[in-house]
Amino acid sequence: MNITLSRASLLQAVQRCQSIVEKRHTIPILANILLQAENDTLHITATDLEVGIRSQAPATVSKEGSITVSARKLFDIIKELDADQDVTLESGETFVSIRSGRSRFRLASLAAGEYPALKEEQGGSAITLSGSTLSDMVAATAFAMSTDETRKYLTGSLFEVDSEHMLRLVTTDGHRLALSEVRLQQQTEAVKCIVPRKAVMEIKKLCDECQGQIELFLGERQIRLVADSNILTSKLIDARFPVYQDVIPVNNPAQAIVAKGEFDQVLRRSMIVANEFTHDVRLTFKEKGIDISAHNTEQEEAEEHISTDYNGQEVAIGFNGRYLRDTLGAIRSSAVRIELKDELSPVLVRGDDDEGSRYVIMPMRI
Repeated sequence: MNITLSRASLLQAVQRCQSIVEKRHTIPILANILLQAENDTLHITATDLEVGIRSQAPATVSKEGSITVSARKLFDIIKELDADQDVTLESGETFVSIRSGRSRFRLASLAAGEYPALKEEQGGSAITLSGSTLSDMVAATAFAMSTDETRKYLTGSLFEVDSEHMLRLVTTDGHRLALSEVRLQQQTEAVKCIVPRKAVMEIKKLCDECQGQIELFLGERQIRLVADSNILTSKLIDARFPVYQDVIPVNNPAQAIVAKGEFDQVLRRSMIVANEFTHDVRLTFKEKGIDISAHNTEQEEAEEHISTDYNGQEVAIGFNGRYLRDTLGAIRSSAVRIELKDELSPVLVRGDDDEGSRYVIMPMRI
Protein backbone atom coordinates (compact mmCIF):
# COMPACT_ATOMS: atom_id res chain seq x y z
CA MET A 1 0.00 0.00 0.00
CA ASN A 2 1.28 3.46 -0.90
CA ILE A 3 -0.99 6.50 -0.70
CA THR A 4 -0.83 10.28 -0.27
CA LEU A 5 -3.61 12.43 1.13
CA SER A 6 -4.21 15.68 2.98
CA ARG A 7 -3.45 15.76 6.66
CA ALA A 8 -6.88 17.31 7.44
CA SER A 9 -8.96 14.58 5.77
CA LEU A 10 -6.80 11.81 7.26
CA LEU A 11 -6.98 13.32 10.75
CA GLN A 12 -10.77 13.64 10.59
CA ALA A 13 -11.26 10.04 9.43
CA VAL A 14 -8.82 8.56 11.96
CA GLN A 15 -10.26 10.64 14.80
CA ARG A 16 -13.73 9.43 13.91
CA CYS A 17 -12.64 5.80 14.06
CA GLN A 18 -10.14 5.75 16.92
CA SER A 19 -12.82 6.68 19.48
CA ILE A 20 -14.35 3.23 18.87
CA VAL A 21 -11.14 1.45 19.87
CA GLU A 22 -11.06 0.33 23.50
CA LYS A 23 -8.08 1.45 25.56
CA ARG A 24 -8.03 -1.89 27.35
CA HIS A 25 -8.26 -4.95 25.16
CA THR A 26 -7.52 -8.66 25.32
CA ILE A 27 -7.18 -9.12 21.55
CA PRO A 28 -4.13 -7.14 20.31
CA ILE A 29 -5.47 -6.40 16.84
CA LEU A 30 -8.50 -4.60 18.31
CA ALA A 31 -6.11 -1.81 19.35
CA ASN A 32 -5.56 -1.24 15.63
CA ILE A 33 -7.58 0.30 12.83
CA LEU A 34 -7.80 -1.25 9.38
CA LEU A 35 -6.49 0.83 6.46
CA GLN A 36 -7.61 -0.21 2.95
CA ALA A 37 -6.48 1.74 -0.13
CA GLU A 38 -8.33 1.34 -3.44
CA ASN A 39 -9.87 3.45 -6.20
CA ASP A 40 -8.35 6.74 -4.99
CA THR A 41 -9.93 6.25 -1.57
CA LEU A 42 -8.60 5.27 1.84
CA HIS A 43 -11.14 3.24 3.81
CA ILE A 44 -10.64 3.16 7.58
CA THR A 45 -12.38 0.63 9.83
CA ALA A 46 -12.46 0.28 13.61
CA THR A 47 -14.35 -2.14 15.86
CA ASP A 48 -14.47 -3.43 19.41
CA LEU A 49 -16.61 -6.43 18.30
CA GLU A 50 -19.75 -4.68 19.58
CA VAL A 51 -19.62 -1.33 17.79
CA GLY A 52 -17.92 -0.77 14.44
CA ILE A 53 -17.39 2.19 12.12
CA ARG A 54 -16.17 2.54 8.56
CA SER A 55 -15.03 5.93 7.28
CA GLN A 56 -13.14 7.09 4.20
CA ALA A 57 -10.96 9.87 2.87
CA PRO A 58 -9.97 10.82 -0.69
CA ALA A 59 -6.37 9.86 -1.50
CA THR A 60 -3.91 9.45 -4.33
CA VAL A 61 -3.37 5.68 -4.40
CA SER A 62 -0.02 4.73 -5.94
CA LYS A 63 -0.35 1.14 -4.77
CA GLU A 64 -3.47 -0.55 -3.46
CA GLY A 65 -3.35 -2.68 -0.33
CA SER A 66 -4.46 -3.01 3.28
CA ILE A 67 -2.82 -3.11 6.69
CA THR A 68 -3.69 -2.51 10.35
CA VAL A 69 -1.88 -0.09 12.65
CA SER A 70 -2.25 1.23 16.21
CA ALA A 71 -5.20 3.63 16.28
CA ARG A 72 -3.87 5.69 19.17
CA LYS A 73 -0.34 6.10 17.83
CA LEU A 74 -1.48 6.92 14.30
CA PHE A 75 -3.91 9.52 15.60
CA ASP A 76 -1.35 11.09 17.94
CA ILE A 77 1.21 11.33 15.13
CA ILE A 78 -1.15 12.84 12.55
CA LYS A 79 -2.45 15.32 15.11
CA GLU A 80 1.07 16.71 15.60
CA LEU A 81 2.03 16.91 11.90
CA ASP A 82 2.23 20.18 9.96
CA ALA A 83 -1.32 21.06 8.89
CA ASP A 84 -0.15 22.33 5.48
CA GLN A 85 1.78 19.19 4.48
CA ASP A 86 0.26 16.12 2.79
CA VAL A 87 0.79 12.73 4.42
CA THR A 88 2.16 9.62 2.71
CA LEU A 89 1.44 6.15 4.13
CA GLU A 90 3.40 3.14 2.87
CA SER A 91 3.11 -0.38 4.22
CA GLY A 92 5.84 -2.98 4.50
CA GLU A 93 5.74 -6.57 5.74
CA THR A 94 5.40 -5.71 9.43
CA PHE A 95 5.37 -1.93 9.54
CA VAL A 96 3.77 1.24 8.18
CA SER A 97 5.90 4.26 7.32
CA ILE A 98 4.45 7.77 7.66
CA ARG A 99 6.01 10.74 5.86
CA SER A 100 5.01 14.37 5.96
CA GLY A 101 7.35 17.26 5.20
CA ARG A 102 10.54 16.57 7.16
CA SER A 103 8.83 14.12 9.54
CA ARG A 104 9.33 10.37 9.29
CA PHE A 105 7.69 7.68 11.43
CA ARG A 106 7.59 3.90 11.36
CA LEU A 107 4.87 1.98 13.22
CA ALA A 108 4.47 -1.75 13.78
CA SER A 109 1.53 -3.32 11.95
CA LEU A 110 -0.50 -6.51 11.87
CA ALA A 111 -1.89 -8.27 8.79
CA ALA A 112 -5.23 -7.01 7.52
CA GLY A 113 -6.50 -10.57 7.11
CA GLU A 114 -6.60 -10.98 10.89
CA TYR A 115 -8.89 -7.99 11.42
CA PRO A 116 -12.53 -8.83 12.33
CA ALA A 117 -14.97 -8.23 9.49
CA LEU A 118 -17.60 -5.54 9.93
CA LYS A 119 -20.83 -7.42 9.23
CA GLU A 120 -23.96 -5.59 8.21
CA GLU A 121 -27.33 -7.17 8.95
CA GLN A 122 -29.67 -6.98 5.99
CA GLY A 123 -33.26 -5.82 6.26
CA GLY A 124 -34.86 -4.06 9.21
CA SER A 125 -36.85 -0.85 9.34
CA ALA A 126 -35.27 1.96 7.34
CA ILE A 127 -35.61 5.55 8.58
CA THR A 128 -34.47 8.77 6.95
CA LEU A 129 -34.25 12.02 8.88
CA SER A 130 -31.91 14.97 9.33
CA GLY A 131 -28.71 14.41 11.26
CA SER A 132 -29.39 17.48 13.41
CA THR A 133 -32.79 16.10 14.47
CA LEU A 134 -31.37 12.77 15.62
CA SER A 135 -28.46 14.54 17.34
CA ASP A 136 -30.92 16.74 19.27
CA MET A 137 -32.94 13.68 20.31
CA VAL A 138 -29.84 11.93 21.65
CA ALA A 139 -28.73 15.10 23.46
CA ALA A 140 -32.17 15.37 25.05
CA THR A 141 -32.13 11.83 26.45
CA ALA A 142 -28.60 10.40 26.80
CA PHE A 143 -28.01 11.74 30.32
CA ALA A 144 -30.64 9.41 31.82
CA MET A 145 -29.00 6.16 30.67
CA SER A 146 -28.01 3.99 33.63
CA THR A 147 -24.41 3.05 34.45
CA ASP A 148 -25.52 0.00 36.47
CA GLU A 149 -24.21 -3.01 34.52
CA THR A 150 -26.36 -5.39 36.62
CA ARG A 151 -29.39 -3.94 34.80
CA LYS A 152 -28.02 -4.07 31.28
CA TYR A 153 -31.36 -3.19 29.70
CA LEU A 154 -31.16 0.30 31.26
CA THR A 155 -27.59 1.06 30.11
CA GLY A 156 -28.70 1.97 26.59
CA SER A 157 -31.38 3.94 24.80
CA LEU A 158 -34.66 2.58 23.49
CA PHE A 159 -35.14 3.41 19.79
CA GLU A 160 -38.81 2.90 18.95
CA VAL A 161 -40.98 3.48 15.91
CA ASP A 162 -44.69 3.07 16.62
CA SER A 163 -47.66 2.38 14.36
CA GLU A 164 -48.24 6.11 13.90
CA HIS A 165 -44.70 6.55 12.48
CA MET A 166 -43.32 8.37 15.51
CA LEU A 167 -39.62 7.85 16.22
CA ARG A 168 -39.06 7.86 19.97
CA LEU A 169 -35.88 7.70 22.05
CA VAL A 170 -36.36 6.74 25.71
CA THR A 171 -33.80 6.37 28.52
CA THR A 172 -34.16 5.67 32.23
CA ASP A 173 -32.02 4.65 35.19
CA GLY A 174 -34.97 3.83 37.46
CA HIS A 175 -34.93 7.24 39.18
CA ARG A 176 -35.63 9.44 36.17
CA LEU A 177 -36.82 9.04 32.59
CA ALA A 178 -36.16 11.06 29.44
CA LEU A 179 -38.21 10.84 26.24
CA SER A 180 -37.84 12.61 22.90
CA GLU A 181 -39.99 11.99 19.84
CA VAL A 182 -40.47 13.23 16.30
CA ARG A 183 -42.91 12.34 13.56
CA LEU A 184 -41.25 10.65 10.58
CA GLN A 185 -41.91 11.89 7.06
CA GLN A 186 -42.17 8.35 5.68
CA GLN A 187 -44.05 5.20 6.59
CA THR A 188 -42.07 2.38 8.14
CA GLU A 189 -42.65 -0.76 10.17
CA ALA A 190 -43.17 -0.54 13.92
CA VAL A 191 -39.96 -1.62 15.66
CA LYS A 192 -38.14 -1.19 18.96
CA CYS A 193 -34.60 -1.99 20.10
CA ILE A 194 -32.15 -1.06 22.85
CA VAL A 195 -28.95 0.58 21.57
CA PRO A 196 -25.86 0.44 23.86
CA ARG A 197 -24.53 3.65 25.40
CA LYS A 198 -21.30 3.67 23.39
CA ALA A 199 -23.16 3.35 20.08
CA VAL A 200 -25.62 6.07 21.10
CA MET A 201 -22.81 8.54 21.75
CA GLU A 202 -21.04 7.64 18.50
CA ILE A 203 -24.31 8.13 16.61
CA LYS A 204 -24.52 11.65 18.03
CA LYS A 205 -20.94 12.43 16.93
CA LEU A 206 -21.64 11.34 13.35
CA CYS A 207 -24.93 13.24 13.26
CA ASP A 208 -23.20 16.40 14.51
CA GLU A 209 -20.79 16.19 11.55
CA CYS A 210 -23.50 15.46 8.98
CA GLN A 211 -25.02 18.49 7.27
CA GLY A 212 -27.87 16.64 5.58
CA GLN A 213 -29.98 13.50 5.90
CA ILE A 214 -28.92 10.29 7.62
CA GLU A 215 -30.26 6.76 7.20
CA LEU A 216 -31.01 4.57 10.18
CA PHE A 217 -31.65 0.83 9.92
CA LEU A 218 -33.18 -0.90 12.95
CA GLY A 219 -32.88 -4.70 12.77
CA GLU A 220 -33.41 -7.61 15.13
CA ARG A 221 -29.79 -7.79 16.29
CA GLN A 222 -28.13 -4.69 14.86
CA ILE A 223 -28.55 -0.97 14.33
CA ARG A 224 -26.85 0.69 11.37
CA LEU A 225 -26.35 4.39 10.68
CA VAL A 226 -25.27 5.83 7.33
CA ALA A 227 -24.15 9.47 7.54
CA ASP A 228 -22.39 10.91 4.49
CA SER A 229 -19.57 8.44 3.74
CA ASN A 230 -19.56 6.96 7.24
CA ILE A 231 -21.22 3.72 8.30
CA LEU A 232 -21.68 2.78 11.96
CA THR A 233 -22.99 -0.60 13.10
CA SER A 234 -23.70 -1.85 16.58
CA LYS A 235 -25.05 -4.95 18.23
CA LEU A 236 -28.22 -4.39 20.27
CA ILE A 237 -28.83 -5.12 23.93
CA ASP A 238 -30.78 -8.38 23.98
CA ALA A 239 -33.34 -7.51 26.65
CA ARG A 240 -36.80 -6.06 27.16
CA PHE A 241 -37.06 -2.37 27.95
CA PRO A 242 -39.42 -1.43 30.82
CA VAL A 243 -42.97 -0.37 29.97
CA TYR A 244 -42.12 3.30 30.23
CA GLN A 245 -45.64 4.51 29.42
CA ASP A 246 -46.77 3.43 32.91
CA VAL A 247 -44.26 5.80 34.53
CA ILE A 248 -45.19 8.99 32.69
CA PRO A 249 -47.74 11.00 34.74
CA VAL A 250 -50.96 11.96 33.00
CA ASN A 251 -53.05 14.95 34.05
CA ASN A 252 -51.01 16.05 37.05
CA PRO A 253 -53.29 18.76 38.51
CA ALA A 254 -50.72 21.37 39.61
CA GLN A 255 -48.36 23.23 37.31
CA ALA A 256 -45.47 25.66 37.77
CA ILE A 257 -43.67 27.57 35.03
CA VAL A 258 -40.19 28.79 35.94
CA ALA A 259 -37.30 30.47 34.10
CA LYS A 260 -34.77 27.73 33.36
CA GLY A 261 -31.62 29.81 33.83
CA GLU A 262 -32.65 31.21 37.21
CA PHE A 263 -33.86 27.80 38.41
CA ASP A 264 -30.55 26.19 37.48
CA GLN A 265 -28.53 28.93 39.21
CA VAL A 266 -30.52 28.53 42.43
CA LEU A 267 -30.12 24.76 42.37
CA ARG A 268 -26.38 25.07 41.74
CA ARG A 269 -25.95 27.39 44.73
CA SER A 270 -28.15 25.31 47.02
CA MET A 271 -26.33 22.09 46.20
CA ILE A 272 -23.09 23.52 47.61
CA VAL A 273 -24.38 22.56 51.07
CA ALA A 274 -26.54 19.59 50.02
CA ASN A 275 -25.57 16.07 51.09
CA GLU A 276 -22.63 15.12 48.85
CA PHE A 277 -23.97 11.59 48.33
CA THR A 278 -27.73 12.07 47.91
CA HIS A 279 -27.67 15.68 46.56
CA ASP A 280 -31.12 16.13 48.09
CA VAL A 281 -32.94 19.45 47.88
CA ARG A 282 -36.45 20.37 49.02
CA LEU A 283 -38.75 22.29 46.69
CA THR A 284 -41.80 23.85 48.35
CA PHE A 285 -44.33 24.96 45.75
CA LYS A 286 -46.42 27.93 46.90
CA GLU A 287 -48.79 30.43 45.34
CA LYS A 288 -46.06 33.08 45.08
CA GLY A 289 -43.23 30.86 43.95
CA ILE A 290 -40.90 28.03 44.93
CA ASP A 291 -38.84 27.85 48.11
CA ILE A 292 -35.68 25.79 47.58
CA SER A 293 -33.69 24.53 50.55
CA ALA A 294 -30.84 22.12 51.23
CA HIS A 295 -28.86 20.96 54.25
CA ASN A 296 -26.24 18.41 55.24
CA THR A 297 -25.17 16.39 58.27
CA GLU A 298 -22.94 19.25 59.49
CA GLN A 299 -26.04 21.43 60.07
CA GLU A 300 -25.16 23.67 57.11
CA GLU A 301 -28.16 25.06 55.25
CA ALA A 302 -29.18 26.97 52.14
CA GLU A 303 -32.51 28.68 51.44
CA GLU A 304 -33.58 30.33 48.20
CA HIS A 305 -36.80 31.60 46.65
CA ILE A 306 -37.76 32.07 43.02
CA SER A 307 -40.94 33.64 41.73
CA THR A 308 -43.06 31.55 39.40
CA ASP A 309 -46.57 30.96 38.16
CA TYR A 310 -48.09 28.11 40.22
CA ASN A 311 -51.74 27.04 40.25
CA GLY A 312 -51.88 24.26 42.85
CA GLN A 313 -51.96 23.55 46.58
CA GLU A 314 -48.84 24.12 48.66
CA VAL A 315 -46.68 21.00 48.57
CA ALA A 316 -43.07 20.19 49.54
CA ILE A 317 -41.19 17.62 47.44
CA GLY A 318 -37.67 16.24 47.82
CA PHE A 319 -35.50 15.71 44.75
CA ASN A 320 -31.98 14.68 43.85
CA GLY A 321 -30.68 18.09 42.79
CA ARG A 322 -28.29 16.56 40.27
CA TYR A 323 -31.19 14.89 38.48
CA LEU A 324 -33.01 18.22 38.27
CA ARG A 325 -29.93 20.00 36.88
CA ASP A 326 -29.28 17.23 34.34
CA THR A 327 -32.85 17.62 33.11
CA LEU A 328 -32.59 21.40 32.87
CA GLY A 329 -29.37 21.01 30.91
CA ALA A 330 -31.15 18.86 28.31
CA ILE A 331 -34.07 21.28 27.85
CA ARG A 332 -33.57 23.90 25.13
CA SER A 333 -36.49 26.17 26.10
CA SER A 334 -35.91 29.27 28.21
CA ALA A 335 -38.80 28.35 30.51
CA VAL A 336 -39.60 25.02 32.15
CA ARG A 337 -43.02 23.60 32.97
CA ILE A 338 -43.22 21.37 36.09
CA GLU A 339 -46.40 19.30 36.48
CA LEU A 340 -46.96 17.68 39.88
CA LYS A 341 -49.52 15.91 42.05
CA ASP A 342 -48.20 15.38 45.58
CA GLU A 343 -44.95 14.78 47.49
CA LEU A 344 -44.75 11.07 46.59
CA SER A 345 -45.83 11.01 42.93
CA PRO A 346 -43.56 11.33 39.86
CA VAL A 347 -43.12 14.84 38.50
CA LEU A 348 -43.33 15.63 34.78
CA VAL A 349 -40.92 18.26 33.45
CA ARG A 350 -40.80 19.70 29.93
CA GLY A 351 -39.73 22.79 28.05
CA ASP A 352 -42.56 25.31 28.04
CA ASP A 353 -42.51 25.54 24.23
CA ASP A 354 -41.24 22.02 23.44
CA GLU A 355 -43.78 19.23 23.10
CA GLY A 356 -41.24 16.80 21.64
CA SER A 357 -39.41 15.99 24.88
CA ARG A 358 -40.68 14.94 28.30
CA TYR A 359 -38.88 14.14 31.54
CA VAL A 360 -40.03 12.24 34.61
CA ILE A 361 -38.25 12.57 37.96
CA MET A 362 -39.06 10.44 40.98
CA PRO A 363 -39.27 12.31 44.31
CA MET A 364 -37.12 11.52 47.37
CA ARG A 365 -38.18 11.17 51.00
CA ILE A 366 -36.28 13.84 52.91
